[in-house]
Amino acid sequence: MSSDRSQACERTPGQAGEGPLVARVDLSQLVANMNCLRRAAPGLGMLAVVKADAYGHGAVPVARSLVAAGAEGLCVATLAEALELRQHGLQAPLLVFGDRRPESVPIAAAHAIDLAVVSAEHLRDLLPLVAQHPVGLHLKLDTGMGNTGFQVAELGAAMDDLQALRPNLRGVMGHYTDAEAPDGKSALLQRQTFQAGLARLREAGIAPPMVHHANSAGCLRGFTEGDTHVRCGIGLYGLLDLPDAEPAGLRPILELSAEVTRAVRVPAGTPVGYGSTWVAPHPVTLATLACGYADGFSRALSNRAWAGFNGGTYPLVGTVSMDAVVAVLPADAAIRAGDRMTLLSRHPEDPHSVLQTARLLGTIGYEVTCALHRRVTRQYF
Repeated sequence: MSSDRSQACERTPGQAGEGPLVARVDLSQLVANMNCLRRAAPGLGMLAVVKADAYGHGAVPVARSLVAAGAEGLCVATLAEALELRQHGLQAPLLVFGDRRPESVPIAAAHAIDLAVVSAEHLRDLLPLVAQHPVGLHLKLDTGMGNTGFQVAELGAAMDDLQALRPNLRGVMGHYTDAEAPDGKSALLQRQTFQAGLARLREAGIAPPMVHHANSAGCLRGFTEGDTHVRCGIGLYGLLDLPDAEPAGLRPILELSAEVTRAVRVPAGTPVGYGSTWVAPHPVTLATLACGYADGFSRALSNRAWAGFNGGTYPLVGTVSMDAVVAVLPADAAIRAGDRMTLLSRHPEDPHSVLQTARLLGTIGYEVTCALHRRVTRQYF
């Protein structure tokens, strides 16, 4: 059994609003992670990606901490996400990646929110709207993702429209598909494509002040030549699954713990959960935890995941229910209702860390934290 160090991150006694399932988020480590990424890209501005409720960590508190620590801007996926930040008093520059609805333009303009231009058709749709509702725009180039952005070959045909919107163009952006790959070949090819697009624009006299292509991995690995800003997401949350991440100082910032709602010693032969997919092989203690797939703890983790308690880790058994999961401990375990067990550890080597849990699911850490439901209480320290 590996060690569980969750005791360094216990709940604040008596903190208002604490529920049976708590995600604790270390905002000081968040800022430390941002500074690590800054050191990897000296002189470049930081655009912090806080989409999807800051990857499940809580967009408003995370954004406030990053802006207070000097982030030059924030990025989200939808206009609704941007408006939530504005409604909570955040006045930092804001960029929306994916909202191309015509009705979004006047709203974005009214709230000083920039929009990404994601296709030639989108550009044409924007022309009459931006004339009435001036809004900042960032032209996205498709350097290899294949799902959004201008192909470099399309720029020539779109140049008249781009010239018409030149006063509104604040940035040119792209996105790496595989900056994590050890050989870096894909990133270098994408960089060449991006540079070709920039050159084509500059030949036409279009040179927006902001250039941002690198994500967290691209930033950490130095794929930033010619950029003015880096656009970091998962690295801020310490979940970049890259050998370079830990030596650079990136650390996870979220820990998920659940309250024990029942602890009972049971005899051999006791079944657990829907379908009785696990049966006690000998006398054990079963601890029911207030967490289930409705909270974002995947049912696919049934009989596969782990939880930490008092320095040890223990298997979760039976089928994950909508609102409950069960841990199995030795028959003499000193655990009782009201205690807490850690379901997602902040320590990458633990079997119940975010990244190890993601590997069990055959996915990435982003999905594990993004899945956490808003009914999970967030606490910040």
